[in-house]
Amino acid sequence: MRKWRVGTVSMGLSLVLLGVLLFITQIKGKIMFEPFLVWWPIILVVLGIEIIVYLFLSKQENPIVKYDFISILFVGILGTIGIGFTILTSTGLLTELQTLVVAEDKSFNLPSIEEEIPDNIKRIVLETSDHEVKIEGSDVNQINIFGTYIARVNPKSKPPIADKDNYTLTKIVGDTMYVTIKATSRHSGPFSTYMAIEPTIIVPDSVRLEVRGKHNSIALYPGSLENHWTVDGPSYVTMHLEKNNDVLLSATSRSNPQNGNVKWDSIEMSDKGGINEFEEKVNDKLYKGTLKIGNGTFHLSIFNSEQISVNLVEGL
Repeated sequence: MRKWRVGTVSMGLSLVLLGVLLFITQIKGKIMFEPFLVWWPIILVVLGIEIIVYLFLSKQENPIVKYDFISILFVGILGTIGIGFTILTSTGLLTELQTLVVAEDKSFNLPSIEEEIPDNIKRIVLETSDHEVKIEGSDVNQINIFGTYIARVNPKSKPPIADKDNYTLTKIVGDTMYVTIKATSRHSGPFSTYMAIEPTIIVPDSVRLEVRGKHNSIALYPGSLENHWTVDGPSYVTMHLEKNNDVLLSATSRSNPQNGNVKWDSIEMSDKGGINEFEEKVNDKLYKGTLKIGNGTFHLSIFNSEQISVNLVEGL
């Protein structure tokens, strides 16, 4: 007469379910983690039912539950793995682990923006955060933003930036329009993620523009500049001016601005000695340069930059 040992049914059912899930992952290419999180508690339910049924059907006055050691060990391993996955899921580490295993760097298009500038707007303030930005002047009374971004994502996931509000913020206060390119979220470590946005921003060249950088790179293409532009705080500025411009360029930089293909009208250097956070004396050299094109009617000023490069090109 065969003896029933608790655990054999549970192990058999576990093997059947595990085989079905593996078959599904092969056919449909699904990730194993998600189905496993759904069905693994069933193993414990079946094991509990098996014990109750054994005790109920046992004809002994004081029945003793006899376990199949190998089956219980197998079920215990699956249960432990399932509990581990559940803990990882509740803490968010499982999602990070999935991303780490299958993630790749992909390039996406930014949701484009085309917004009319109200007639009462006299000034645009552009916050660039720490992104690499290209700014162009245009004779169209609109602000246009487009470009690309690179993100480390799951190949099957949707683009991280699905809407313009995910990366820009626009607000009008009085006669000023504020446009902010939002900083992207990122973190380092074993589950590092990042997102690099490279937007092109086209603004009317007839409206006063103030660009606020954050130790980033900015490329300027003012076009036929017809108002004053100010750029403050970028690390690197590359400027492309046209020979038919009517601009007075003034810039301050921590390195000699003699880059590009222009000869500055004047460059002055000052030695600003200072004390750093370790109380050691440091030499902080600051270069101030001016360049006049045409009558110099409109001012283009650059402050607090590390390096400046100016190229003079033929106008359209």
